[in-house]
Amino acid sequence: MNKNSLPLTDTQLSSAPFYLDTAAIKWVKESFNQLEIDEKIAQIILPMCRDLSEEGISAMMALRTGGVHRFPSYSEEELRRSAQQLIEHSPIPPLLTADIEMSEKASIKVGTSFPNQMTVAATGDPQSAYRMGAIAAREARYMGFGISWTPVADLALNFRSNAVNTRSFSDNIEMTNAFVSAYIDGMHDNNLVACVKHFPGDGLDERDQHYVTTHNTMSMKDWRASFGKIYNTTISKDVRIIMAGHVTLPDYYSELGEATLSKAHIPASLNGDLLHNLLRKELGYNGVVVSDATGMAGFTSCGDRKDIVPLCIENGCDILLFPRDIKEDMGFLKAGLANGTLSEDRLNAAVLRILALKASMGLHLKEPAVPDTSRRNELLGTEEHREWTTEVAQGAVTLVKDTQNLLPISPKTHKRILLAESRNRRSPSASMPDLEIPAMLEALGFEITRVTLGEPFDTTNQDIGLYLMAEEGLSGKEVLGPQWERMHGAFPLTMQRMWQHIPTLYVSLGSPFLTFHMPDCPTYINAYSAVLPMQKAVVDALTGVIPFRGVSPVDVSCQLPFFKTC
Repeated sequence: MNKNSLPLTDTQLSSAPFYLDTAAIKWVKESFNQLEIDEKIAQIILPMCRDLSEEGISAMMALRTGGVHRFPSYSEEELRRSAQQLIEHSPIPPLLTADIEMSEKASIKVGTSFPNQMTVAATGDPQSAYRMGAIAAREARYMGFGISWTPVADLALNFRSNAVNTRSFSDNIEMTNAFVSAYIDGMHDNNLVACVKHFPGDGLDERDQHYVTTHNTMSMKDWRASFGKIYNTTISKDVRIIMAGHVTLPDYYSELGEATLSKAHIPASLNGDLLHNLLRKELGYNGVVVSDATGMAGFTSCGDRKDIVPLCIENGCDILLFPRDIKEDMGFLKAGLANGTLSEDRLNAAVLRILALKASMGLHLKEPAVPDTSRRNELLGTEEHREWTTEVAQGAVTLVKDTQNLLPISPKTHKRILLAESRNRRSPSASMPDLEIPAMLEALGFEITRVTLGEPFDTTNQDIGLYLMAEEGLSGKEVLGPQWERMHGAFPLTMQRMWQHIPTLYVSLGSPFLTFHMPDCPTYINAYSAVLPMQKAVVDALTGVIPFRGVSPVDVSCQLPFFKTC
């Protein structure tokens, strides 16, 4: 290819969302022209790194990948040191990414314990989303991250969808649009690059992309009025990265005609029609497209890896996220160039966009990789962040119904509590702590008796029953539901219900859709997240210290007839 006729023009590099000046464009072109084919291939690869030792980082740097994904659960020292090493000693600075979705699992370990997106939406105030984005940006930046794969712009339209659920803001188009927009503002105003996911939009299919290709079954009319509207807004906000999900959009092919219907089952991460035509041409997006993780079955089930890895780039993704084997996938990309599956023009365009992204972040200026430790108190776990978290938690606890007028509870009138709770909790990859709500209640003077698993519960001499379930929406989690076996024991004890014997309340610190499984539960509360500030807010709301201010961001009736709320 003639180096003077690059597949991206100066106009594309200087316009949204990159806005590169002359010096930055010069750096992009000079960096591009210095790259050999193998180095270009390395630029479009973004692997995860679990070994943050100096040796582990050196080994990763030797591969010269375009970016490195690290996990926010690592220690402050490990994250800051590895970021410094990666930025300072790489010929072309890499993109340093994380997934700061908040919740119990996906926030900076030593930072602010902030709840998930649906909790934020339950406050009804988009400023809460702005603050969420600001906290994510400040704390991620301090740890040496430049990009977060957030926010989630999916709609919680199917209450059976575990992978969307509380990770999304709501099932409402206007609310989601407003909260996603505010979140991006919070990120951008605090110098972190946002990534909107999962194009073309998840939340209709109850299945999880980790395990199968999922489908967005909307008509294109409905899609343009919902997801299309949301993505239009994010593009107008100059979002620099959009993640292509392993999600199909079959009705798009109804518009294209029968000749293309055979491609209706191909997910966006492998679909040139959805990325080149719908996203870039129709929506006018000029930024970087990253695939969702390519180890997911939603991707790998689409064909042999040697074939689909080059097709991922050819059909519109600029970054191949989380290769199964870095060197092997690089080999597949190089073989794709040789056999024509991947064109050199598409490879070059992807590399140029990645370099433009890096320049837009100022990486070409070789500034310090991480903020100085003197800024720790203004960026990490600050008093302001804690105050914002408390405001969100107290504003989100949602009373769905209290048909027995049980609330508020008090040690004077409801001293003895029979408790059934989810214990030994796990995320897909790690154990989670038991809830602290029982200890908080005991500190207020309540007496807690726990249900003994495997034994019929005894409500004698108990004033009220209390269920505590804490299962947030989470990708990679196969089952979300009331999980009666964990509350009561094996069948037939799973058929027990405390509210059939004593006044009882149920609190979900996770999925808001458990109402589907217990429409007869007389007192039900949604708290969306089990982070500690949320647990404290639940206790305060139960005991009348604060009112229930939350408004449900989703339809908790789950379309059940005759479902009654407060």
